[in-house]
Amino acid sequence: MTPNPLLPLFKEQLEAECGSIGRDQNLSVRGHTLIYWYFKRLLRFSDADVAEVICDGAADLGIDAIWIDDDELVHFFQFKNPENDVKSVPGGEIDKLISGLRLILFRKHDQIANEELKARLDEVYSLVPKGYRIHIISSGRGIEKESEIKLNALVDELRNPSNNMVEWDVQSLENLQERFYQQNLPAVEQPVRFTLQSPPYMLRSGAADCYLFSVVGEILAGLYNVHKEGLLQRNIRVDQGDTATNRLIEQTCSTLESSNFIHYNNGVTFLCESANFDVFQKTLVLNKAQVVNGGQTIRALYRASQKNTLRSDVLVPMRAIASTGNKDFANNVAVNQNNQNQIGTGFLRSNDQFVVQLDHALASLGWYLERREGELDSATAEEKAAISQRISHEVGGRVIKLKEAAQAYTSTFYGQPEIAKKNVRKIFLSVEDGGYYERIFSSAMTAEKIIIAHKIKIFVDEFVRKFATIRRRVQGSDLPDIISGYETVLGVDLAEKHYDVAHQVMPQCSLFVCGLIYKDLVENQSIEFTEIERVLDNRGSELIRFYLQSIMEFARNNKDKADRSWPVLLKSNAFFSLVVAYVGGQRKGAPT
Repeated sequence: MTPNPLLPLFKEQLEAECGSIGRDQNLSVRGHTLIYWYFKRLLRFSDADVAEVICDGAADLGIDAIWIDDDELVHFFQFKNPENDVKSVPGGEIDKLISGLRLILFRKHDQIANEELKARLDEVYSLVPKGYRIHIISSGRGIEKESEIKLNALVDELRNPSNNMVEWDVQSLENLQERFYQQNLPAVEQPVRFTLQSPPYMLRSGAADCYLFSVVGEILAGLYNVHKEGLLQRNIRVDQGDTATNRLIEQTCSTLESSNFIHYNNGVTFLCESANFDVFQKTLVLNKAQVVNGGQTIRALYRASQKNTLRSDVLVPMRAIASTGNKDFANNVAVNQNNQNQIGTGFLRSNDQFVVQLDHALASLGWYLERREGELDSATAEEKAAISQRISHEVGGRVIKLKEAAQAYTSTFYGQPEIAKKNVRKIFLSVEDGGYYERIFSSAMTAEKIIIAHKIKIFVDEFVRKFATIRRRVQGSDLPDIISGYETVLGVDLAEKHYDVAHQVMPQCSLFVCGLIYKDLVENQSIEFTEIERVLDNRGSELIRFYLQSIMEFARNNKDKADRSWPVLLKSNAFFSLVVAYVGGQRKGAPT
């Protein structure tokens, strides 16, 4: 097999980026840099989010990170970052992972797992997961055949009606490269044929021909029925089924709104090597075709068809691009068609009338609301200049992301850190669907409040980041050095009294503390919310130390009311209310 010439270049790039991350994050363990790179670059996690999912270290049972996604799927990760890109993951490491997963899934890990891992698992056990995904991530060659057999045996062992779905995958250097650049998309070998009522609109531009047309939804549903996922581009996330996005697509094609489907839907784009329209047969034939955009639409149409709810008047906008065998061009099309971020929480509300109005209100105050995740990253220099002109400021440092702004506002002005942290998707779901959108995005929300909530979150995140840096520096040191290191951020009293749990509290506490800041300053001390920024500038770190002291003291002195792990407690509104009351009672001991 001819080696992929891109892999050495990608490995060089990966090493450089991991090295930069290591320096920025003060990471001394080589494997940790790959963990940060993966979550930050591929999943767009913030630093705080990465710190929250990591459980690597002694007694980690072969598991480096645990992430519960918005769909309540539990993802277990093992990372390997060999210097040699042809080195495979050692079989012993896979054995350790399998043994650890057995202990975890049968809840027999408590006596040997480290505290970070136990805390993350307590959160897993606090919900009913829809399934488990095991990811082995390597910047080398992947795993050996023997390890594959053992992983399959584990899945078979756990597969029974009482268990949730368990799957595994391996992402080697080549897989990471493919994900990063979204290249080498699979093609359907058999020609794809569309019988059209009208000739497609065909134009030649640059290196290729482009055909614009529409087809009825049942045709695409039938195409998916034949080829299944082989029709679609590779994606780390398999079909998630009944998600909010898919429900909306399926709802449109199954109700009286179906005639408007062509207006509401972005459509489907095929990339093929060649295309030909037979005028007499009225048939457009695509050779070696693949879908490079519109996978969600096709899956939703198929599900509606299977339920016999897909209406006959559904028209789907279509585009077919013929590369004429030019692989470089085909790769460029695939990359550019898919150089989009995953549709994250809040995306479906990005064009909501309220959000658009909030965007304009923030711009008038000199702030840019990034309504679509990653929008600024993909903007051209001219577009960024236009944004700067619009907000009358340089963009740097004046950006508020919709999802993060909603979380900050929900934890502060709305007073619900549990929703902000644990149920963030519900912020953007309508009340009819069990969410809180109309209640949070209401007349009480103003651009000024969003800015203040954003600044509170930024201040707290920076405090947490400083602790994380110190924590990494002193990890593994003797206890006096650990306490001494913690003192530089937490202060003497907090470091000495609570050094044993501080490292568990800090990665989880940001939104919880944001809520305490608002409750204490505005409700307890009757400070105008417009003055919160000034208070934080003057004594913010001192206040945060007081709130952290109150959180940890209350938990230590009230074990009957705080009998869960820190990840669970700091996502609990019941615990938040107890701490708020405790802070109120401790007001005399707070900084004034």
